[in-house]
Amino acid sequence: VCVCSVIHQSSVTKLVCSLQIKEILGEYDAIHVRRGDLLKNRKDRFGVERSLHPHLDRDTHPEFIKRRIAKWIPKGRTLFIASNERTPGFFSPLSDRYKLAYSSNFSGILEPIIENNYQLFMVERLIMQGAKTFVKTMKELDSDLALCDDPKKNTKNWEVPVYTR
Repeated sequence: VCVCSVIHQSSVTKLVCSLQIKEILGEYDAIHVRRGDLLKNRKDRFGVERSLHPHLDRDTHPEFIKRRIAKWIPKGRTLFIASNERTPGFFSPLSDRYKLAYSSNFSGILEPIIENNYQLFMVERLIMQGAKTFVKTMKELDSDLALCDDPKKNTKNWEVPVYTR
């Protein structure tokens, strides 16, 4: 079996799955909320916590997300959330404003084809690209809508994080 053929078949399968999910969702909006790996802090030589993305924790909490996206996504819309947040129910506070959808809602479609988190993200990315409004975690282009104003490509400046507490 040719490796290119297997890769192509796998890509087509993921595309078909994303199309099925988009059809089920109907018209929807999407947000990508990257938290886990980017929230890592370190202590400086004085014991002060520092972060490369100092506003990320605050800006990716549900109450802040709700306020931030309200100007772009009207109340009552279906909101597809792609995130590496592991806390169950973390985004539930958004449900008073939006109908929430996650890739986990489509496990019957995804489980047979998804073997790792990278593949899941590829399908989620296809779903997010089909959204009427797509809000990223951080801007890549000036025209992007984003939850956090911290730069995606940080200059390695470790700053004191701004917390929600």
